[in-house]
Order: sequence, then C-alpha cells, then structure tokens
Amino acid sequence: MISPKARAVYLKELRDALRDRRTIFASIVIPLLLYPVMLLLTAEVSQIARAKLEREVHVVAVPQGSAEFFSSLNAVPKDEPKEAENKKEDPAAALRKMQGASMEEKMGKAPTPKLTFAEMTETQAETALAAGSIRAYVLMPDNIKDVVAAETNTKVEIRYDQAEQRSRDASDRVQTMLERYEQTIIKERLEKRNLSPDSIRPFKLTTKNMAKAAKVGGSVLGSFLPLLFIMMLITGAIHPAIDTTAGEKERSTLETLISAPVRPIEIITGKFLAVATMALANAALNVLSFALTFSMMPMGNSGFQFPWEALPLTLLLLVPLALFFSGLLLAVASLAANQKEAQIYCLPIYLIPVIGMMVVSMPGIELEGPLLLAPVANVALLIKELFLSHGTAQQIAFVFFSTCLYAAGAVAFAGRVFAREEVMFSEQASLRLFLKRRFFKAGGAPKAGDALLLAALLFPINFYFQLAMQKALVGPDGITATAFSFMLLPIWIVFLGLPVAVAWYLKLDLKKTFLWYAPTPRAVLGAVCLGLGSWLVAQELLSIQSRFWEFSVAEMEALERPMRELSSTFSGMALLIFLIGVTPGICEEHFFRGFLQQGMLRSGKWVALITVGVIFGAYHFPLFRQPLVMTMGVVLAYVAFETRSMWPGVIYHTLHNSLGLIGPALLNWEQTKTAPGQPMPSVPLQFLLPAIVLFGAGLFLVRGARKTGEQKNGETGANPPSSKKVEPPVLTMTGMLN
Repeated sequence: MISPKARAVYLKELRDALRDRRTIFASIVIPLLLYPVMLLLTAEVSQIARAKLEREVHVVAVPQGSAEFFSSLNAVPKDEPKEAENKKEDPAAALRKMQGASMEEKMGKAPTPKLTFAEMTETQAETALAAGSIRAYVLMPDNIKDVVAAETNTKVEIRYDQAEQRSRDASDRVQTMLERYEQTIIKERLEKRNLSPDSIRPFKLTTKNMAKAAKVGGSVLGSFLPLLFIMMLITGAIHPAIDTTAGEKERSTLETLISAPVRPIEIITGKFLAVATMALANAALNVLSFALTFSMMPMGNSGFQFPWEALPLTLLLLVPLALFFSGLLLAVASLAANQKEAQIYCLPIYLIPVIGMMVVSMPGIELEGPLLLAPVANVALLIKELFLSHGTAQQIAFVFFSTCLYAAGAVAFAGRVFAREEVMFSEQASLRLFLKRRFFKAGGAPKAGDALLLAALLFPINFYFQLAMQKALVGPDGITATAFSFMLLPIWIVFLGLPVAVAWYLKLDLKKTFLWYAPTPRAVLGAVCLGLGSWLVAQELLSIQSRFWEFSVAEMEALERPMRELSSTFSGMALLIFLIGVTPGICEEHFFRGFLQQGMLRSGKWVALITVGVIFGAYHFPLFRQPLVMTMGVVLAYVAFETRSMWPGVIYHTLHNSLGLIGPALLNWEQTKTAPGQPMPSVPLQFLLPAIVLFGAGLFLVRGARKTGEQKNGETGANPPSSKKVEPPVLTMTGMLN
C-alpha cells in the first residue's frame, strides 16, 4: 500500500504525462491505429502488386524451334482455377506460406505469372538473363518430342536468377508446366501397355494436419509478436521516464518537488508507478489492438485463428517486464543532464529486445536451461510457447519469479540513483557514485533497495552455478554421492560469502545486518520445538497437497540414490546431515533472514515477512514444493523478527532438514514408496498430533523471545518503535540523503 504522498506524486506525474502530446501519441494513438493501418496498407499494397503481376509478362528463353511447344504447355486447363477455388487450403501449407512466402501470397493465392517464350542459343540466353531482359531460360534437346516418342531419358535444366523474385516466379511456373507434361507422358505410356497409373504407385500418401487453428496461428505469430509487444512496452515507458527525470532537470522543476515535505522514497515511488502505468497501458493496448485486428483479417480457408487463450498469461508476463524496464529507464535517464542526453543514454536499452529477437527466431531454441532466467529473452520465449499451447507450470513460475526479481532489482537501482544528491543536481553524473566504496556511508542495516537488488542478482547466479555444477558432475547413471556433495557446497559461496562481502563493501553494520546476537534461552527452546515438529507437519501438508496437485515421482526419486549411498555409513550420514541440514540452515538464514529481511523491514513487519517467504520459496524448486517452502520461509522470518537473532532460525532450519532425513528411522516409521499418479502417504496420527503440539508450542515460545533495551529497539535495522507520530522531514537539496 503506497503512502498518500507517494500517491499524490504518482497522480501528478501521470497528469503531466497525459498532457504531453508525444506520450499520448506513443502510448494510445499508435497502438490503436498501428495495426489497422498496417492491415489496410498491406492489403492495398498486395492488391497493387497483384494487379501489376497480372499485367506483367515474363520472357523465358527456350531452344531454337521450341517456342510453339512451350506455348502449348502453357495452356492452363479451364477447370484448374475452379478446382483450386473449391479446394480448402491445408493449414500446414498455409503455415509455410505465411512463414516464407511473399506478401501477396500471405494475403491470398498469388496470380499465375504470364509467360512468353523467345528462342535463343545458350550464350544469348545467359547474356539476356544477366541483363534482365529475360527471367529464365531452358536447356534441353531440340528434338524433345522425338526423345519422348522413343521412350528414352534426357536432361532438361531450368536456369534462373535466384536473387530476383520475378525470375524465381518464372522458373517455378516453367517447372510446373514441365512436370504436368511429364505426368501426361507417363499416363500415355501406361495406357499404351494397358496399365493403370495406380500400378506404379505402391501406396497413396496423404497428410492431415491435426493442429488447431489457434495453434497454427500461434506458431506464426509467436516468432515476432512477443518482441513487438516488448518494443512497444519500452516505447510507452521511455518518454515518461525521460520527462520525469532529465526533463525536470532541464525545466528546473525538480528542485520544487524535492523541497516539498515528501520523502525521497515517496517521490521515487510516485514517478516509478507513473512510468510503469504508461508502459503497461501501452503494452496492453498493443496486445488487444493486434488481437482484434488479426481476428478480423480475411484469412480465407487457411484456418488461422488468434490464440486467445494465451492472452491472459501474456498480459500477466508483461507486468513484471514493464516494471523492469520502467526502473531501468528511470535509473539511466536520471544520469542525464537534459532530455537530448537522456535519449542517447536510453537508446542502448532498445538493443535488449533486438538480442531477444535473435534468440527467439533461431531454429531449435527452446525455453530450458540458462534461457529460463535470461532477462527479456525468457519472457519472449515463454510467450512464444504459450502461443503454441505449450509452456509448463514450472516454466511459467521460473520466468515470472525471475522477472519479478529483476524488476525489483531495477527499481532498487533506480531508487539508489534518484536518491543521490550528486545525480539529481549535477550536470555530470557517474556510475562511480554507486560502485566506489568510499562513496558509501558506514553503519546501519541494508536498505530495501539494496536487499532486493542483491536478491535479483543472486537468483541467476545460484541457478547458473547449480546448472554448471550439475553439468560437470552428473554422469550418465545419474547423480553420484560425490557429485551430490559438491553440488551443495556452492551454497556457502552464494548465500553466505557473497552477502557478507556485499555488506562489508557497503559499509553496513555486519552484526545488525545478520543479527549476530546471542538468543535468549526461550528463543532457543522455541526453535527446538519448531524444528522437532515442523518436518512432520510439512510432510502432512505435502500429502494433502498431492491429492489435488500432481507431482513428478521421478524428480523426487532422483536424489534417493546418492542419499541412500551416503546414509549407508555413519560418516556418510554425518556428511549428509551437514549438506542437507547444517549448510542450508547457516547459509540461507544469513541471506534470507539476515541481509534480505533486515532490508525489507523498513517496509513494515508483515510486508517484509511475506516478501522474504515468497522470495525464499522462489529460490527452491521443484514447483510442487514451493507453496510449502514459502510458508516455511514466512515462519522462519517470523522467528528471526521475534527473537532478534539469527541463531534460532539456524537451529530450526537445521533440525527441520535433518529430521526429514533421519526422522523416519528414529521413529521406526516405515514410509511406503509413492507410486506414480498416487498421493503421498499421510503421517500416522500418533506422530502427527505431537508434532502439531510441538510446532504450536514453538510459535508461542518464540513470540516476544527477545532481549530488552538497546537490542529490542535498535538491532533489527528498522526504525525503533515510538508512541509519537513522527512527521517526515522537509527535504532540501542538502538534506535529501538523510
């Protein structure tokens, strides 16, 4: 929920944007008129080209004495146009036509080229073709009729200029004529021997297209439409982004806004929401305008349809992408001193969709592996998959969550840029202000922008790190115990080493950022109770979920082999507990409940706890486990908030993971193996009821289990509680960073 002052800034920027004729033209007029005008112009150009082609006569060179022969072959049977008119075009052929044919062929059946034949020698024909006075020439024996009558074989060659469309058309027409003549000769020879034409055909091959009309249309549209929408999305954001930053600098109106009693975060939020609104409106209008225009196009018998069922998810995917580009454009435009300079700075952002277009258009490229997290390209590929009625829930989750994190990172970066006095009120800004350590102020916990930016950066780093380790260590027989061990060790680098290094570089208070405080005995006892009970509660929740959410047994069994190998010995079990229990318990808690949560607490308690839980779940796959992991992430965030210490969460997390491995053996509980298509087994009631009691007791004990005094009021990174309502300070040019 945004503050009233941020809402006022948002409405002010939105009104200013709507007063700008350039913004109205780019965001509203172009989407509404572009596609209908494109359709009308295409149809008009097609008609002009068709009429010109019907009037044009292609000259084809033939050997001496062959002009009369070819003229007779050029006669088209009278019933051929009628048959072609009545025959319904196969959607597969229509698909090929739309992908590779000329414009007049895309709009309908191209007229048959008119041919005339000139007798020339081979040397003359070659010279004339190079000069463009003929479109093609035929090389064959002069006595072709005698060769045919003697029932011998000869060679006929058509030569043409592949670089010229008219030459290709003439060549195709001559080839069709000769093939028809060949079939006539074959039929006559068979009848001469009292044989049926079917006697030389062992079978009659036919094809039948089974794709739905919407899928056929989606296969054509998916190759270019996603990038068109993305380009329009950038177009809708770029003008408001430049106008609200560099434009205000140039008009000298930014100082007036900064001097108002509004905090920097509220100004940034209002401007960002205004830019994002314009971008989303532009993208939505483009999608709907194209869909309506395409649905009204005269497609004849091609069976094309717009894939309407893909439209809701397409619009949903464009939301975080609009936020991403809005934040990125705001940050880049803020570095410029005037609008002209801002346009130059923002121009390279247009190259991002161009690179994505290259990826999408490449044959054989699918949404898998590293492309799942590739910014912009993953959205374009997923929209393409949705247009083909493909796209799994896991792909959608990967792309949506990763794009949301990239958007959060872009917004956080924009906030950091906009909040710098050196950027807002200087003619020349530099990225060194955000990269050099000497520009940072020491002390305190991370800001929300820093936390979200790090979360956005670690998401692909973790994914690519695990992908590289898996590719290097997983053999043809699956995951070995050794490979399994090495695959989990990078967690220490990604979730512990990098956050601590970033906190040190930003000159943050490490103790306050990572809650390195000794917990109270009550907090430790509560964490132990939570850890002892939560693994059974989680197992039962998964069992309930599996009754209506189908899951992959193969994914769950993929890790059974290495875990079984490791658990066969005491040392192996100790290593397994270290890898599955201790490693995530220490490392993930430092990043998620340390750096991320302490930064997000400035946004409010429950906003922070839920955000941390959702991001925690987004990092964990498969998709089937994400709802449970998100819930556990919220509980862990609650424990860290209430205890004001990192270590109760580490204890809870470690016990939860470790008991999931050794708990069934300790309880002498024989777990039945899950069969494909069947729900997971429920937890026996004699185990489940004590687990629920322990879990509830743990929540009760951690509530308020914190130290009093300085730690209670100052160690969370959030503002200390106060009974008095504190008004935001009046901002000046020198007080903007306070």
